[in-house]
Amino acid sequence: MKNKKVWCSLMSKLFFWVILSLVAVFSMLAIPGKQIFQWQDKLSHLVVYMLLFWLLLLAYGKHWSLTSLGILLVVYSGLIEVAQSFTGYRQAGWLDLLANIVGILVTALSYKAWKLYKNANF
Repeated sequence: MKNKKVWCSLMSKLFFWVILSLVAVFSMLAIPGKQIFQWQDKLSHLVVYMLLFWLLLLAYGKHWSLTSLGILLVVYSGLIEVAQSFTGYRQAGWLDLLANIVGILVTALSYKAWKLYKNANF
């Protein structure tokens, strides 16, 4: 049983780092295409960072606080936005960063609610 827990822990960490790396790579690419609706880009930011934060919590939530992990991911998000401003074909945007933060907050609140529900004595 212990080997299974260790394996699951390692796989969750590996999966998080793979997805985080893919987000970094795709954030730097020039992706052509037309948006289907006006706020599609912001919605994609929100959803991607919800997923990233959930994976981060699954991988490291037992060893780091929710707040610390959230701050780390916000800093990462900000660094990605800054890096995009140097590409010449992508641009940094405050609304992108805000959408990322909202995604992180939605996941944080969902995670807290899930933990409270899981630990509730019915």
